[in-house]
Amino acid sequence: MPMPEQNCPPGKEYVFRTPDGKEVGKARNIRDFVVMLKRAPISSIAYHANAGHFSPWLDFMGQKMIAARAKAIRGNDEGVRKALVALFEQ
Repeated sequence: MPMPEQNCPPGKEYVFRTPDGKEVGKARNIRDFVVMLKRAPISSIAYHANAGHFSPWLDFMGQKMIAARAKAIRGNDEGVRKALVALFEQ
């Protein structure tokens, strides 16, 4: 299982986008991913959470338990960001 600081293969980074497709950041590893969860616009976080985009990448990165829990997190406000960040602080 990859450790949080282990980078994904080139081209497999998680790309954070706004609903209109604008790239706002990339994560190469779990540490980057958590940083982006904290910094990306809430519109980006909600877009990806509500569409179920986070779980497949987290699963790919070996974070199966977190991936499963992330699937249930939905919403359009800061509660979504807080709930996702909390998954990594347990």
